[in-house]
Amino acid sequence: MHNRMVLLICGLLLLFPQSTVRAERKSSGNPRYDAAVDRGIAFLKTNIKLGETTPEKVVLASYALFKAGEPVDSPIVVAGLKIVNDSITATGFHPHVAYDHLYEAGLFSMFLADVDPEKYKPSIQVMANYVAAVQKPDGSWSESSSRPGDVSMCQYAVLCLWAAQRVGCTVSPQALDRTATWHLNSRNPDGGWAYRPGTNEGTYPGASTRNTTMAVVSSLGVTRLLFFGPEKKKEEKPPEEKRFGVLEKTKEPDEAGLLAFPDFKPQNTRSGLTAGIERGLGFESANFNPVHVHQLFPIYLYYSAERGLSVCEIDKINGQDWFTTYGDGLLTMQNQEGAWNEPRTGDIIGTSFAVLYFMRSTKQIFDKAYGVGRQQAKRGNPFGDKEVKREPTELDLLIGDLEKMDFNALDETPVEVSDEIVRSVISIDDPEKLVGQADKLKSLMKHPNADVRKAACWALGRTGDFKLIPIMLDGIRDPSIDVNVEAIAALRYISRKPNGFGETFDPLKGLPENASPEERVRVVNEWRQKAINSWSGWYFRVRPQEEQDGFDQLELAVPLKGK
Repeated sequence: MHNRMVLLICGLLLLFPQSTVRAERKSSGNPRYDAAVDRGIAFLKTNIKLGETTPEKVVLASYALFKAGEPVDSPIVVAGLKIVNDSITATGFHPHVAYDHLYEAGLFSMFLADVDPEKYKPSIQVMANYVAAVQKPDGSWSESSSRPGDVSMCQYAVLCLWAAQRVGCTVSPQALDRTATWHLNSRNPDGGWAYRPGTNEGTYPGASTRNTTMAVVSSLGVTRLLFFGPEKKKEEKPPEEKRFGVLEKTKEPDEAGLLAFPDFKPQNTRSGLTAGIERGLGFESANFNPVHVHQLFPIYLYYSAERGLSVCEIDKINGQDWFTTYGDGLLTMQNQEGAWNEPRTGDIIGTSFAVLYFMRSTKQIFDKAYGVGRQQAKRGNPFGDKEVKREPTELDLLIGDLEKMDFNALDETPVEVSDEIVRSVISIDDPEKLVGQADKLKSLMKHPNADVRKAACWALGRTGDFKLIPIMLDGIRDPSIDVNVEAIAALRYISRKPNGFGETFDPLKGLPENASPEERVRVVNEWRQKAINSWSGWYFRVRPQEEQDGFDQLELAVPLKGK
């Protein structure tokens, strides 16, 4: 199988001139998210009409596409860069939409800083100077000097200054200090922030919202990062400890080298900024829902959350891994066209925000600047951080080989063969191709290797086909916890229930390390049985009448035996 794939790849390379080879699309580290991003990218490329789509939408989409791996010379990215460069003249920064001047300054400067920091440094400096000049005396920013401060516009003003600092521009730390003071003095008693603090303006007059609160968490997080450096310089581990036997502990960087303004003494202390951040996160936790409901801007939250939680180095919110939990919620909000819609601003902006979230846009910046983040997982690898050298596999070749396999005779198969099956399955990047092959891929659920069964669960679940739910229910009965987890994740995706029925993905969490094997089996089986009962009960309530034969209900009613 391996030799046939090598020949296929070599043949394909000979068919295409080298000039057509493009940069590989970046990965979110989660195949389900990568598939959603692919559909979002296709939507943007189809629906952006150069010369017709408004400039700010073209630039935001260009930035999202670039962060996802689109080459800098692609038409939309080129158009976005031209719009940004045309806004900079000898007389300064000239936004295309007066009201959006700070949004444009923040977005444009981030875009240029990521594309080519040296080339565009002078333009970024112009935008940073503009932002500092229009700051209000109280430390806030707004659409005009006569209007009250707007925490959303403040967020993008701070982002402009951060981009300028990253590329070596002259930036006023006092501007950041003043806006942090304004934020800390303007929060509501519930720990959150309103759109325009101290006023009754906005969609939710005077009330704290998740959107505005996470925008402030982002601003305070960036300010704390620039004034005091990252929170987690390096994890303190014994010298001999390795992560997956590969990553060694590295030397701690000098504290001074992590500070953007080492000689500046801010009025706001690290502890004061941290307290504000924690209050904001407490508000988000109290109002937590992975599927955001907002009258006008439901997708805005996700990109703000990715930014704030990344710069604040937060791993979990509300006790859950935030990237996956928010991501599963965001996944359910994608429509059939591949878009995410913001009712006020439209589907191009909503889709761009979603792509930036899934690409962990801010984490890319943070890791590059501070070198303390984890490397993104490889595209299509649903099994975590394990490095796998993978070659792409053509779907028809895969199915042809699978049909010839006798899985009952594979107990002694070399691990390389099982690994090849896994790599072949996860290399399929189009869910539509999987739909017609589901019946053949079901046979992988009987493979003796748990990694193969896990990959099969992922692939079948990714089709979104409701008829495959009984297969996923059976996956919960699998003796491998990893397969169980992937089956539950598939059920959440197919059912559009990002939280499922509250079942954990770590059934052994909290169990003492010295727990007996019998105790572990008991706990896991109880977890499996509860998940089966919840999901099968839901399925039996909602499945079509023609699929109700009663036999699967009897099978699922049989208690699990120790495994």
